[in-house]
Amino acid sequence: MKLICFLAKNISLGYYQNNGFLVLPYLERGNSRAIYFPNLGYSKEFWKAINVNSNNDLSASYSQKAIDEVKNSLKKYKNENFETKIIKIKLDWYKMEKDFFGDIDKFLNFGKALAKVEKINVLITPFGTRGSFNPPRVGNKFNLNVTSRVDCPAGNIASGILQNLYIIKTWIGGEIRDENYTKRMSAISFLMTSSIFNKYYPNFEDLTKPMFTVNRGIVLQSNNYLEKLGLKNNKKNLLDELRNLTKQEEKVLKELVGNTGNYVTFDKIGEILWEDKIDEKYSLSAMAKVMENLRRKIKGIGVNKEVIFTKRGKGYLFL
Repeated sequence: MKLICFLAKNISLGYYQNNGFLVLPYLERGNSRAIYFPNLGYSKEFWKAINVNSNNDLSASYSQKAIDEVKNSLKKYKNENFETKIIKIKLDWYKMEKDFFGDIDKFLNFGKALAKVEKINVLITPFGTRGSFNPPRVGNKFNLNVTSRVDCPAGNIASGILQNLYIIKTWIGGEIRDENYTKRMSAISFLMTSSIFNKYYPNFEDLTKPMFTVNRGIVLQSNNYLEKLGLKNNKKNLLDELRNLTKQEEKVLKELVGNTGNYVTFDKIGEILWEDKIDEKYSLSAMAKVMENLRRKIKGIGVNKEVIFTKRGKGYLFL
């Protein structure tokens, strides 16, 4: 249940879509760029609970209301039985587990990081990305959380564990689109493709490399699914559909949309709002109120994802 909430949060924030990943209501086997997000008929209350939650990692606490909705919906969800596949992955992992940790001890300087690990939790699931991971601290120790998708071999678990240990050792985490993510994934990809660890997952795909070919049919399916969920943001339609904007809100939104992906500074927003009276009227709290109203009105037309972000000390970003 928590995994579905974690996926919903990251999809809502646009982390997957903005980095070439496809969100689909089914498992696209062997496609590391596909995210299986089941179509559970999510309510507006679910998306509200997801968006209010400020955390977006695998170990985060999510609204009990959202978790209960997922739990109840999954009971009715018709899904392929993956039990045989899951059992095989578990057996394959048990066969390689001892050698894997032996290779860590021999070839990697992860001894101190591994000594801090109290427990490793592994979830083999049809949902989500190829794999997710997070090492939450519990006192002076860490519990490693790893998910591995059922269409990946057991060696994918090795990749997730290595990423957790790398984060514990270096404190380099990072979300999909930032520099730390690229550093971590480059290091892990090197280990999984060009070192002794390649034997655990010979067909490991380096996701930091550009994707040169795209199945247009799957892209269309993903776009349609996101639109159905209220998560696909069509900038033109957004401006057309928001009929109840004040003149100030409309000017601000046009500026943000026109600079999609780039921060619009607080000073620039101030110029738009107060023009030649900016010196006497400038107020960050008043600016924040305008943004709060914009966010509310955008969600009011069925857009369930966050599209306006605040960067402390910098400005506002539209994605």
